[in-house]
Amino acid sequence: MRSVGRGSSGFELDIRDPQGGEFRLVASMLVNSAGLAADRLAEALGYDLDGEPRMRQTVNKGRYYDIVTPEKASRLRRLIYPLPHADRSGLGTHVTLDIDGGVHLGPDTEWLEESTSLDFRADDARREEFLAAARQFLPWLEADDLMPGQVGYRTKLSGPGESPRDFLIWEDNGYVHLGGIESPGMTASLAIAIRVRELLT
Repeated sequence: MRSVGRGSSGFELDIRDPQGGEFRLVASMLVNSAGLAADRLAEALGYDLDGEPRMRQTVNKGRYYDIVTPEKASRLRRLIYPLPHADRSGLGTHVTLDIDGGVHLGPDTEWLEESTSLDFRADDARREEFLAAARQFLPWLEADDLMPGQVGYRTKLSGPGESPRDFLIWEDNGYVHLGGIESPGMTASLAIAIRVRELLT
């Protein structure tokens, strides 16, 4: 999408396809589920990001480490969510399992400036921090048991030092805004879709 706006016929989206062709899509309804770019799209439509409801998003980087020592990874058969600290902006380092038997620690929390470019490469900069956090509930873990894992970015409607805010699902004259929807949004995606349909009918 190159641009978006409102015209006399509805929402106007200028699109460029993968082959370089350009066309305009006109729609009477628009669901903004643009993730990291949801607030920028809303702003392009004329919404005040700091108005009511607040649509401005902050971007938060989250790293994971994988537990790669097989005999230690095999000890873990359940998710582990420690009690988060009151001053944290996330759940803290927790254990997740994937369907292939992989065991992951994370994510951590790093607030980014709006101009920061996204880098999905794994780095080993926080091994000791992850190890210290994980040893609170996995005291047998050693540094050599960890390998840098995936990196992801999540949108938040709150910023550093602010209380966490819930997902924003809001409708205005055929426009539905989905903002600040983090990873639980995948689990809740069907319920979110039902709610969007209700708002548009």
